[in-house]
Amino acid sequence: MKDMKKWIYRILMLACLCVFAYCAYRLYDIYSGSRQVEQETESLQEHAVKQEETGGQKYLEPDWAALKAENPDIIAWLYVPQLGFSYPVVQGSDNSYYLNHTYAGAENYRGAIFLDSGTPSDFSGNNSIVYGHSVDVGGMFTDLEKYENKDFFDANPYFFLLTPQGNYRADIRTFAKTTEGTSFYQSDFGDYRPEIEARMLTEATYSRDVDPAGRPMITLSTCDLDYGFDSENRLALTAVLEPWSEPVELAD
Repeated sequence: MKDMKKWIYRILMLACLCVFAYCAYRLYDIYSGSRQVEQETESLQEHAVKQEETGGQKYLEPDWAALKAENPDIIAWLYVPQLGFSYPVVQGSDNSYYLNHTYAGAENYRGAIFLDSGTPSDFSGNNSIVYGHSVDVGGMFTDLEKYENKDFFDANPYFFLLTPQGNYRADIRTFAKTTEGTSFYQSDFGDYRPEIEARMLTEATYSRDVDPAGRPMITLSTCDLDYGFDSENRLALTAVLEPWSEPVELAD
């Protein structure tokens, strides 16, 4: 009987050690994956951020030749000051590669921020859809969930998009807890632009009075973690692109 208890104890200890080892591995994997993306982004920011003098104001002024030398797929830089979000945007030949590859092409579950492969790379289309993951450790598009708070939505009406062709202030029109296939995921409006724009307002969780007036729109899209990683539920933030000639200052 004593020998049996010893064996049960040893088996339980071994099981606990296996669980501990697996959890430790997962934590390391999550940390190393997150750090890899952060290091790549920091490296690319050397080609995007300018500073007046030592300790002076910082501005976003992408060196597009240098960025494209790092990766020809880099087509824009996205800056959402209210979220502390500053990332390059890539566009691949499909919408699968950058789901699990970083800007440098390394395999990583966090992926990259990427423009829908079927839309113009200069953001001149009716609605340019930009995708990014929400991840349990934060980063990428995870903080888009903050727009679920009406006060936050009202207090933060814009973000910035910088491209080789020109810079834009993106005036936020709608935020939606939605699903794939809704109006926010239509990139080409065809002859139905007024109807689709009106439908966006109807389907939105929150909206503000921003008249598209025929201008290009942009939608930032991520999965809605309220429904898990594998659902079709999405968070979509849609804005109207307004040409912007002023310097884009980086918040402290």
